[in-house]
Amino acid sequence: MRIILHVDFNSFFASVEQQANPFLRGKPIAVAGKGRESIDVSATHAGRARVDIGQLRYTRSVVTTASREAKKRGVKTAMATWEARKLCPELIIIPGDPHKYSVITARLMKLLRLTADAVEQFSTDEAFADITAASGGDYFGATLLAEQLRSDIRRDCGEYCTASIGIAPNRLIAKLASESHKPDGLTVVRPEAVLDFIDSRPLGDFCGIGFKIEKHLNMLGATTTKTMRELSYAQLRTEFKSYGDFLYAAARGLGDDSVFNDTDDPKSVGHSYTFPTSLDNDRDVRRHLLALADRVSWRMRKQGLAGTHVTTYARYDDMGGVGFGKQFKEPMFDGLAIANTALSILLPNLSIPRGIRLLGVSVSGLVKLAGANPLLPRDIKNRNALISLDKISTKYGGGTWQRLSTLGTVFKERVSGWHYDHEV
Repeated sequence: MRIILHVDFNSFFASVEQQANPFLRGKPIAVAGKGRESIDVSATHAGRARVDIGQLRYTRSVVTTASREAKKRGVKTAMATWEARKLCPELIIIPGDPHKYSVITARLMKLLRLTADAVEQFSTDEAFADITAASGGDYFGATLLAEQLRSDIRRDCGEYCTASIGIAPNRLIAKLASESHKPDGLTVVRPEAVLDFIDSRPLGDFCGIGFKIEKHLNMLGATTTKTMRELSYAQLRTEFKSYGDFLYAAARGLGDDSVFNDTDDPKSVGHSYTFPTSLDNDRDVRRHLLALADRVSWRMRKQGLAGTHVTTYARYDDMGGVGFGKQFKEPMFDGLAIANTALSILLPNLSIPRGIRLLGVSVSGLVKLAGANPLLPRDIKNRNALISLDKISTKYGGGTWQRLSTLGTVFKERVSGWHYDHEV
């Protein structure tokens, strides 16, 4: 039986900001995805998410992380910044700094890889590690290893960058354990204690049981894992289809105990962006989608990849959306080609008057770039130009060059999710 560790930073982005700036310590702060921006209230459009509170004006933005002090005042993740300010008028809202956070993430991953048998990053602030061999195969050794890891995190990341750790026989229970004692907690769940542990946790605490799933379970009479075990496998399959397999296993504390090293090739490369002000014309849609495609292609080429399937999607102000995909025989690695494909399948089906709040593009069907050799002289010339531009970007950083048609686009890096757009 394997021993799995899950480590999760507490209030990650806010803690990093407080570690970096002593003047923010002890104060309620919130990191917002696109930070604070002044706007002209007279230019506010009907239906657009712009709000003026006091002397501060905010475009569409949400809280990605709240500090412990802010959480005590009711500020939560995904809350609109204007709503957070209403709950906590003295709240300090800070624009996210992904460069800063990625440094701390890299330090955590380095610490894990020094001892763990395998390490898998789960998001920007959490990771799984297989510590079966590193711990000597017993939970006492695993506990000592976790305590050392917490000490190393304080040393390498700072006193304010605390993390909660869970140790268990599988990923599901390890993650549930790390979330059960925050901040700066350590929870060890031995195999013989798994059932008692999960019976003490609300269903909504399980990774994979969201609000709708929990509501559906409640309708079936399952309000705890104990009552969920009373539902038969056949009943769960009937109600939840293939997802019933997961629920049946989760109710019994069973889960995947495999941890895959991050060196595995990605299945897709994509980028999406929520705009501070919704797009209302096809010209803006074209240039922003091209800029997104260039970012995707740059990340693909950095990893030596090309792709054969392009997917693009849009979300409206009313939260409705559309998405389409197209398959190709010849692999793509140029942002312009990716953008042209995305636009050809998206624009004819796009309802721009509804207001475009988000655009996204991704490429899958990934193959090695070395095998994507163009045949036409024009394509060969284009590839050579991209190789030269990539050398410049590698030396001076992503975003060093930009197409003339996308000069008006400004993407602020996100402070949530998996990928950053810069090198660590």
